[in-house]
Amino acid sequence: MADDIVFELLHSEIINYSLEQTKDNNNDKKEVDLSVVEYIGFAAGYKIMERLTREWPRFKDELDTMKFICTDFWTCIYKKQIDNLRTNHQGVYVLQDNAFRFLTNFSNGHQYLEFAPRKMASEELVTEQFQFFGLDVPKEVISKCVSLCEEYNIDAESFIEQWMAFSLNNLNGASPDLNNLDVFVRKEFSKRSANRPNATATENGQSVTGSGLTVYGVGAPRVKIEIESANHPNDLCPASYSPTVGSAKYASRTNPGAVVHSYGDETLLQRIAEPCGPSDFLNLRIAQVPNDDGDTYTKAMFGFELLHEKASMFDNNIRYLSQCIMKKNGIPEVTSVRCKTQAEVSVAGRIECDADARLNPKSVVLQGTWEHSLSQTVPVDLDNVKQYSLFPGQTVVMRGVNPRGDKFVAQEVFCDASLPIADHKTDMMNTLNGKMSIVIAAGPYTTSDNMAYEPLKDLVSYITTHKPHLVIMTGPFLDSEHTKVKDNTMAETFKSFFDKLIDNLGDLSNSSPNTKIYIVSSSKDAFHVNIYPTPAYSSKRKHSNIHFVPDPCTLNISGIVIGVTSTDILMHTSQEEISLGMSGDKLSRLAGHVIQQQSYYPLWPAAPGLAVDAALWAAHAQLAVTPHVLVLPSNFRYFVKDVNGCVVVNPEHLTKGTGGGTFARLLISSDNNDKKISAQIVRI
Repeated sequence: MADDIVFELLHSEIINYSLEQTKDNNNDKKEVDLSVVEYIGFAAGYKIMERLTREWPRFKDELDTMKFICTDFWTCIYKKQIDNLRTNHQGVYVLQDNAFRFLTNFSNGHQYLEFAPRKMASEELVTEQFQFFGLDVPKEVISKCVSLCEEYNIDAESFIEQWMAFSLNNLNGASPDLNNLDVFVRKEFSKRSANRPNATATENGQSVTGSGLTVYGVGAPRVKIEIESANHPNDLCPASYSPTVGSAKYASRTNPGAVVHSYGDETLLQRIAEPCGPSDFLNLRIAQVPNDDGDTYTKAMFGFELLHEKASMFDNNIRYLSQCIMKKNGIPEVTSVRCKTQAEVSVAGRIECDADARLNPKSVVLQGTWEHSLSQTVPVDLDNVKQYSLFPGQTVVMRGVNPRGDKFVAQEVFCDASLPIADHKTDMMNTLNGKMSIVIAAGPYTTSDNMAYEPLKDLVSYITTHKPHLVIMTGPFLDSEHTKVKDNTMAETFKSFFDKLIDNLGDLSNSSPNTKIYIVSSSKDAFHVNIYPTPAYSSKRKHSNIHFVPDPCTLNISGIVIGVTSTDILMHTSQEEISLGMSGDKLSRLAGHVIQQQSYYPLWPAAPGLAVDAALWAAHAQLAVTPHVLVLPSNFRYFVKDVNGCVVVNPEHLTKGTGGGTFARLLISSDNNDKKISAQIVRI
């Protein structure tokens, strides 16, 4: 009740102040005053709603916002719902209240258009906006700006923002003067007289009711933006205070589309580049393989870790993996890592380094489990071991002796705890029948010297032409380390730009309606949380063909299991691994660690710059099954390899510095109860 009194008092004072400006009985002037009061109410409500709904996840689009205004908001302020809501589906909404509490019925006319802009820009507001940017502008220039705001129906804040962008792009950041403003008006506003609200609606063949709302910044500008977007459907550049120029090195590349690596069945390779037609349609059933606790992301307190809980998680992981290793190698039991014995025994634990430095053969320490060793550690002598491949965080079982209890002299090291390959015929109701085409790309999606996103545009063109069944894209989409992100030249929020990218990807539903796009998050994105494992992205843009999944994730695609991460575990492990006498190539060995340790990120402590949450790691970074395909994007050179029956794909990155990179395309066949996988690495 108190709020109602304050609101009514404020409202009456606004009216009294406005009417006091007119002492005579001039009806025309009173009509103008009433129009001004109406505008104040509309403008205040518009600003309030814009601020309330801008970042709330509840409001996924404009229609959700308008429904909130018509119900909850209107009921709270005016004690009733709105009587009618209409829209032209072009960004213009008309709210009708037949019994407004404080004023007479709203008019549908254009009586505000001439007078309301005077309240949208005053000399005080324009001066304040210039001072915000550190500019001291002469009075005659301020007056000119106010008159331009009135003439072109724009508020002070928007006018100054447009001027700053124009000045930085065309005048090297010069301060405004009368001559500069004339140039600005000719270039930016010369076409506005032809794009009045009625003209804009007519050109689009739409009937716009209540066009008087355009004075509040709701109508014509929003339709104009939509028209521009329709004319440039692939414009992926962010709004910027500096011009966006494409990469000369990327544009001059000589081998786009070249196949640089092939793997798999020759018969499938002959068809892998063929576009998918209507006859190739597959009714794919795609599901994320669940983790131990599906709600961990929603209830996680990032960075808040209790040491005893963290220690317990690691101990459980060591105990579980060591039991898998023992079972696989026929080891009946293990003893304490500190047990004094000259007889050969087996011990289980996790590899650590005895100092805050890179692991070396003389600094290896083994931490035992609480059950057998009370989590004690012991130095390890590897001189008698003929072959090993070790890194911090790795769970192993060692066979050897410990004569004095202070050093374990190892004879043999076991580290393979891998799970069986998933059976693609287990669920007969969810089995791939036919050939499935997949495209896999890893970010970043623009070159390091600009934000033109040319590689992403080319990837979209490839998808439009070839129409694969599935596209898997891993982040980052807006790399926090990109120079254009660091120097703050973007004139829009990171989140809004990401939404723009999603809208462009969503348009693929028109050109390639049967293509499903799965986007894997990355902790390196500027608009997302910097934590690993990384929750799935969220966007107010909803497209039926786009699905967001966390990093890492495991997908079951009609019985074909694909594991994906956007984190470069291969490079991180390579920087910490020590090895001796191992057969095979290094990249296969590094990928094998992921499979053998049943974890997308078995390294601990994590590489610098990667913030790992122990609770999330335990729940979401583990492999529930060995997948058929494992996607591990890396700075290492692209490859496709068979590792213990799993096809490991490193598509590298879509961009490499200022030049183009590569992506992967796969063709998976499940005919005649047999699964075949072929893959190629292609230059963008």
